[in-house]
Amino acid sequence: MLKKKAFKKIVIAISFLLILAIVHIFPLRNETIKSNIKKTDNNTNVIYLLDDNNYIARVSTILTSTNTLDRVKEIISLLTIDSNKYIREGFAKIIPKNTKLIECSLKNNLLKLNFSKEFLNVNLKNEEKMIEAIVYSMTNLEGIDNVSIYVEGKILSSLPNSNKKLNTILDRKIGINKEFNINSINDTTKTTIYYLSKYEDYYYYVPITKITNDNNINKIEIIIKELKSNKMLNTNLITYLNNKTELLSYNESDNTLLLNFNESILEDIDRNTILENVTYAINLSIKENYDVENVIYYVNDKIISTFSIK
Repeated sequence: MLKKKAFKKIVIAISFLLILAIVHIFPLRNETIKSNIKKTDNNTNVIYLLDDNNYIARVSTILTSTNTLDRVKEIISLLTIDSNKYIREGFAKIIPKNTKLIECSLKNNLLKLNFSKEFLNVNLKNEEKMIEAIVYSMTNLEGIDNVSIYVEGKILSSLPNSNKKLNTILDRKIGINKEFNINSINDTTKTTIYYLSKYEDYYYYVPITKITNDNNINKIEIIIKELKSNKMLNTNLITYLNNKTELLSYNESDNTLLLNFNESILEDIDRNTILENVTYAINLSIKENYDVENVIYYVNDKIISTFSIK
């Protein structure tokens, strides 16, 4: 039995290396590589808004600006209550009304935002969500990895109402829509997982950062475990991953994550296809938790599809 498992691992590894070699040598001819999380055009961007269920949600929008700092200003306006910027129905802005962006600057991938004092008028319920929405919206822009927030020239080192401490340099590691399932404050793991949600006919994705004591479990295992959970049936979040899906093995190498599943992940066994909503949720979750550029899906050691998530 052990010999058989070892042989399978060797076959998968060899196949994986062959794929990487082909992609490297013939990048424009490889028609198996797809991307289901790319922006549709240069004007389309992702921002994070408050949805009907009080989650900070990933929403596509059109930006008219092309310069990065002009895009920053445009997004801040989209996030500010009572601004004249239109947002999609079913979502709400979160920065307090009358807040002005006094100044913004970008250097070495660090964005500095200086707001007027009205920024502090955010209510207790939304103060952490507001920071999450700003950080996730800003770091979705190319060239921005970190954000520092100032109010009237003074760095914001704690939340306005709860006084919860904030790092002076923020990135996506702060998490979003955080859920805690811990029995100790030590040895915690943050894993951000994207779920599908819906407002009328519009589908969108909601990231949830799960904070657990599963520090001895690889994050891809947590992602798959959570996405196939029946517990999501009692919420407004949707997952299309069959709960009989099993992640048989995985391997990370050369900016690529290789995933080997059983046949339960397939939408159509005869056609060997995986539902796009499934790969989209998994790919977004991987992009949030791993520094990889490609994801290769196997079913019982057979390649099904390859995605670029760069």
